[in-house]
Amino acid sequence: MTRLLMLVEGQSEEVFVKRTLTPHLAQHGVFVESPIVLWTMRLPSGGGFRGGVSNWSQIRRSLLPLTRDGDAWVSTLLDFYGLPEDFPGLPEALGAGDPREKVVALQERFAVELNHRRFIPFLALHEFEAWLFSAPDAVEAHFGKAHLAHRLQTVVQQAGAPELINHGVDTHPKARLKTLVGGYKETSDGPTLLEKIGIAAVRAACPHFDGWLNRLEALCGGNE
Repeated sequence: MTRLLMLVEGQSEEVFVKRTLTPHLAQHGVFVESPIVLWTMRLPSGGGFRGGVSNWSQIRRSLLPLTRDGDAWVSTLLDFYGLPEDFPGLPEALGAGDPREKVVALQERFAVELNHRRFIPFLALHEFEAWLFSAPDAVEAHFGKAHLAHRLQTVVQQAGAPELINHGVDTHPKARLKTLVGGYKETSDGPTLLEKIGIAAVRAACPHFDGWLNRLEALCGGNE
């Protein structure tokens, strides 16, 4: 049995992994254990705060326990957008150039920093919510908002692809959705929509996501 542990950025990603990604990978013989949501603050009394991240040490501290689990593979589902300023290699990655090449270089640096042979780093380009732009008609049907599909298609056409919707404070994917869809709820609408859209449609429109999924699917039998 091929086991996969995953560190995720927040509750939206956690629900997506549980509802959609886990059953998909099980069909390929890869079994995802309950995803771990990034802890950003632990309280002395127990518990704390999860989701979002403000510094590299929080990511590293959350990942290290996973890398000590015997035969399990380890991956991440974190956003490129909003990474902490001290994330290794980030200043170079925010410069001019092809965003797909930059995020791949950042993941390679991430792997070097963790130095674990079963670690497969993944950063969503530019953000988890970019995947919702893979199927504008499904988003319009979900919210029942006239002309929403056309507005989403216009955003995608201007960017060049869903994953290329940018890093701007007011123009990153989640900000666009909140502007276009009044009342968008990221922890419920996001994962529910991705379940409706389906992995096949997302990977067809998002090659960076597709590359990650191909690596995870190949883990069973030591094919990675």
